[in-house]
Amino acid sequence: MSILKENKIPVFPLGIVVLPGTIQSLQIFEPRYIDMVKNCMIGSSGFVITLQSKSNDDIDFGIVKRGAYVEIIDFNNNPNGLLSITVKAVNRVSIKNIVQQKNGLHIADIKPLVDPVVDDQALIAKHPELINILIQLRDHPRIKKLPIEIDLTSADSVAYHLSSLIPLTPQEKQSILEAFDASQRMNILSRLITKLSEK
Repeated sequence: MSILKENKIPVFPLGIVVLPGTIQSLQIFEPRYIDMVKNCMIGSSGFVITLQSKSNDDIDFGIVKRGAYVEIIDFNNNPNGLLSITVKAVNRVSIKNIVQQKNGLHIADIKPLVDPVVDDQALIAKHPELINILIQLRDHPRIKKLPIEIDLTSADSVAYHLSSLIPLTPQEKQSILEAFDASQRMNILSRLITKLSEK
């Protein structure tokens, strides 16, 4: 389903950041989110995952106004009564007009954020260290088992997948998500990896 024509999308604030193209497993236990998942599956629609924060000025209800629209790709009812779902992030979105429903679920108007066009080949050539790290991670046995599709010719795919596979804080991942374009995203990621290597 296209989100370009959709409004009033459920918003799921969490302590994590999900980046476009990446996979995330979640355990759902609150009734409002169990109902959200059921409704999404019935309507073949998705929801938005965004970072929950109390320290950002650009928030309502503790919800950061940049997130990722995700679609449910798998689900299981666990013996412990929790609902496990796997989602895939489709694209990053802006969030506005947040409303809280009676059951506590937040819904909002969302708008896909579209990056300016960049020269992927030139940008990737500028950051060979990022490609090398991603290739090493991609070939790890544990990573090979994940249902992810990494496009080494796409600067966005490289930046998003590498950011999801290395130990970045939610705030650092949010800076990747909010970057203006792929060039800024790759520069931020390069600086973060340099910082990690110095620890």
